[in-house]
Amino acid sequence: MGACSIRSLLALAFVASSLAACSSDDSGADGSDPTPRTSADANHRASGGSAGGDRGTAAARRPVRLLLLGRFEQPTYIAAPRGERRLRFVVERKGRIRVLRGRRVLDEPFLDIRGDVSTGGESGMLSMAFAPDYDRSRRFYVYYTDNEGFITIDSFLRSETKPTRAQPGSRRNVIRVPHHRFNHKGGQLQFGPDGMLYAGFGDGGGGGDPDRNAQNLGRLLGKMVRIEPRPEGGYAVPDDNPFRGRRGARPEVYAYGLRNPYRFSFDRRRGHLTIGDVGQDEVEEIDFVPARPGAARTPRGGHNFGWSVFEGRRAYNPGRARGHVAPVIDHTQDEGFCSIIGGYVIRDRSLGRGWYGRYVYGDLCNPTIRLARLRRGTAPTRRTRLRVQILVSFGEDGRGRVYAVSLSGPVYRIGRR
Repeated sequence: MGACSIRSLLALAFVASSLAACSSDDSGADGSDPTPRTSADANHRASGGSAGGDRGTAAARRPVRLLLLGRFEQPTYIAAPRGERRLRFVVERKGRIRVLRGRRVLDEPFLDIRGDVSTGGESGMLSMAFAPDYDRSRRFYVYYTDNEGFITIDSFLRSETKPTRAQPGSRRNVIRVPHHRFNHKGGQLQFGPDGMLYAGFGDGGGGGDPDRNAQNLGRLLGKMVRIEPRPEGGYAVPDDNPFRGRRGARPEVYAYGLRNPYRFSFDRRRGHLTIGDVGQDEVEEIDFVPARPGAARTPRGGHNFGWSVFEGRRAYNPGRARGHVAPVIDHTQDEGFCSIIGGYVIRDRSLGRGWYGRYVYGDLCNPTIRLARLRRGTAPTRRTRLRVQILVSFGEDGRGRVYAVSLSGPVYRIGRR
């Protein structure tokens, strides 16, 4: 393993300058558009378009590119309420949420809780999610590490009169999970097709899951949880959670055997769940759970993704991982990967047939963005010509358009111009 490999540590433990030196991309980490300057037809074919199709309009013939929207202070995530067409919200690691209106970054932040957020190691404000009834309830949620380093999910209300401002005094704590090491903080919030809130928690940090949290159903670390937040704070546990009623198991647990499920997402059309789980010394993995048929389109819970008995498909620690579900995608760190960044299934038809319905993902150290056709077993993948230095997240807006976020500052939309 070369000196530039980060092995088990995630993006937020490192400053941009140290990681930029590790990358082979010659575009640098200064936020410039890293799309190669090839001819339109060549770039279109390389980025997933069809060389002979999509010729009905000039826009369809343009290559898929990274369109720079703005630069921020250590951005970690971008999101928008479902159906929102004008506003996008960029999470900054230190504890601010900034508003993008079109291509303009508003001076006044949506939310600023920097005094309550720790940023050592892999800490910080790591994501946000809007309630499914946000238009009516005005409620949204943030995931951050507090000043003790504990994982914290709080809810807030948007201002009644100003949609670009939150009400800081409306804060209610949903859950707070003790975490005593600097790494493996997890970081993702998503509302599923069922309207429940899902969150991914890392295994508690250290190397190799020293506390054996991930396979212990009595602990929340190393898990994905599924809860129903209450407006007054706290949460209820859904009656159909897979481990509710099992002796010795936390009822909040939806899936387990995870090392650091830093980024996961639901397919906004079909409901499939896809998890990017950051590896230890050798393997970075993507896990996939198809949705159940029916109106709810919710993936069945209860899956064990194997950590720390397995790292990907490879044995890691002694023991048994009952019902181990192997990843559909894995990459070794010998290939230049260090921290897998899970993405989204693309439902933006403007990107064309080569992109629509594919899962987009990447890595902190390997700047090449990849596409996959998800399925059980092993999912076929291919490289695109798009490259993002220090990729820390993907995001999705209210219309289903997909974004890429670099910890060094720039936020891009994947699109055509």
